[in-house]
Amino acid sequence: MFLAFKERRFAKRIIKQMLEAHSATLAENPELSGSTLYREILTRTQHIDIPDAKKILWQAEDSVDEWTAGSDDRLGFRQVVYFVVNARYRAAGNVGSIISFREIVYSMVPENL
Repeated sequence: MFLAFKERRFAKRIIKQMLEAHSATLAENPELSGSTLYREILTRTQHIDIPDAKKILWQAEDSVDEWTAGSDDRLGFRQVVYFVVNARYRAAGNVGSIISFREIVYSMVPENL
């Protein structure tokens, strides 16, 4: 039970950071969209450089292809956030989660971002 609480808190913290960065980035650069926007958000929230952000986006897109085989889904902000939450959770030394990060991300991140 406590692990589920910790996992939810972990995911929500990252999601909130990324949503705030999304708003701030668009306020500063309203012309940005798609991968260019996501790259800027990643450099802000993950404290990485552009080549590393591009690598994360490539990995996220590759993962989306695996999750959505046979559909027309493309890489969107929700999918980027979901990928980052999972990647950061694993990078913290965790193997699997007992909650659904996807449900949390999809409930907090609007589909149209």
